[in-house]
Amino acid sequence: MAPTAVDLLAPVHRLSVEQYRRMREIGLFDDEDVHVELIDGVVLDTSPADWPHLRAVMWLNRALEPQLAEGHILSPQQGLRLPALQSMPEPDITVLELSQVLDAAVETDRPLLVVEVANASLAFDRITKARLYAQHGVEDYWIVNLEEEVVEVHRGPGGDEWNARTVHGAGEVLAPLLLDGVSVALDALFDFTAERR
Repeated sequence: MAPTAVDLLAPVHRLSVEQYRRMREIGLFDDEDVHVELIDGVVLDTSPADWPHLRAVMWLNRALEPQLAEGHILSPQQGLRLPALQSMPEPDITVLELSQVLDAAVETDRPLLVVEVANASLAFDRITKARLYAQHGVEDYWIVNLEEEVVEVHRGPGGDEWNARTVHGAGEVLAPLLLDGVSVALDALFDFTAERR
């Protein structure tokens, strides 16, 4: 993968996930115009979500949540704790084991599915976040590419790359790798996102 701006930075003081969480708790990023994530120990500005992006997140939340097994929980737009990577990205959709969320001693999230909805953030999601999620061992990473109306599915993480990347579009139904009985109809997703219904 090509290096990103974070990869090319001169030495900087990098924050831990715990330091970043404390900064959030005391309200350093409470301004509604401030959208940030911790990536590789660096606090990065992120693009605010536009209306199609928000619609896609709402639809995915509504479609996925009722299909989940009792032991799973959907976490929309919440920080994903990756302390070994000094990162706390905020995927648009994360599905976790409920037991992991309830156990206060668990410091690292092990998601069953991570979804990023991409419009302005497409290159960042394809390069920086794809690398980050592969390094963490996420087994199923989806990018909902709103511009092209496709979902880019990444599976088989190895180091900082993926062994498999497939692209799915109109007429297809996607099934998450680790969530039995769950499916996503892409026509319905993109029709809703583009306000065709």
